[in-house]
Amino acid sequence: MSQEETSFEISNHQEHQEVSYEHEFNWDDEYTKDNYAESTDYQEPASQTLKQYLEDIFHLIPINEKDQAIISLLIDSINEDGYLEEPLDYFLASIPKEYEVSIQEIESLLKLLQKQAPPGIGARDLIECLTLQLESKEETPIHLLSIKVIKSHLNLLASRDFVRLKKILGCEDEVLRDVQKIIKSLNPKPGNIFSTIESHHFIQHEVNVKKVRAKWQVSLNEQAIPKLRLNHIYRDLIKNSQNDMPHHLSSQIQEAKWIVKNIQQRFITILKVSEAIMRHQKDFLDYGESMMKPLVLREIAEEVGLHESTISRVTSNKYINTPRGIYELKFFFGSSIDSTSGNELASTAIRAKIKEVIKQEDPKKPLSDNEIVLLLKSQDINIARRTVAKYREILNIAPTNLRKIL
Repeated sequence: MSQEETSFEISNHQEHQEVSYEHEFNWDDEYTKDNYAESTDYQEPASQTLKQYLEDIFHLIPINEKDQAIISLLIDSINEDGYLEEPLDYFLASIPKEYEVSIQEIESLLKLLQKQAPPGIGARDLIECLTLQLESKEETPIHLLSIKVIKSHLNLLASRDFVRLKKILGCEDEVLRDVQKIIKSLNPKPGNIFSTIESHHFIQHEVNVKKVRAKWQVSLNEQAIPKLRLNHIYRDLIKNSQNDMPHHLSSQIQEAKWIVKNIQQRFITILKVSEAIMRHQKDFLDYGESMMKPLVLREIAEEVGLHESTISRVTSNKYINTPRGIYELKFFFGSSIDSTSGNELASTAIRAKIKEVIKQEDPKKPLSDNEIVLLLKSQDINIARRTVAKYREILNIAPTNLRKIL
């Protein structure tokens, strides 16, 4: 169906610690949450924080009061990425003197924590984090070689110095490819699995948009609207009173009615703004992010008759459920870039095109930023090399030399 044939309709019916090599070595290509969750040693928590998960583990392990106190201090010092933020000698000063704890005892309890926690949690640096994850797996020659690379040659792997690495390890391309694949399957921030689950668990979209009979319909998500009404006892009081209701009660009832009306009005505003945004971004609904149109707050403000600051508030932390996923409403705003054909393109669309170009490149000969500039130019998109580099960094895509594989 062509763009012209697909109309757009608004439905008023309300439906339903920084560590070495972390940035140089890019895990984003191959690491996903599912890789980690597949481990037989790890069971995905049900919307728990990392701290809660670790505390629950050690409540079930019979250890004495002193060890429990030290474990609690260690857990409190683990950041959201899963790393121990403080050096071990820090805990010597924090533990009550009557416990008479040695650094060796703290080290031993840290190892216990690392063993009981999901692999990689409680590490003091990236090398220890990755090593812990591999040591939790079955010991094989390729895993042992991978541990050797992590402990002694991670810098060479990060810089893609494959020739030197093969010479040091005495291996062929195929073996090194397997090592690289294993290391890239590890999670450099194992604690993030908890924060990701927690943050996604509480997202509730306020608006839906879907195509019904070739027309895009926008409606409120009824589950997101608070079910508020005035208690029937007080409604009856209002009906039966003959101007003799106590002033304070009358005032409170009016305030309650105002609150209910204000919430209803807020959702009506969210719907109006969402309708206007989707009219402007219909090409996104039909074709994806690469067809996003430039859009600024002022345009929507003028269209719906509200102030720009109101549009900003309404679109922040408010979400719309589309066939392409759930997006924050402010996602659909973006600056414009002129194309050589005279059409304006949204910066979001340019980023989507860059992402697609890199996705289709030969991984053995990745494209340079200059080559991406030329490819975009062939599509009537004229942007500078530094703009490509900037957008690539926003997308968390590594530079050419770090995208190269064997």
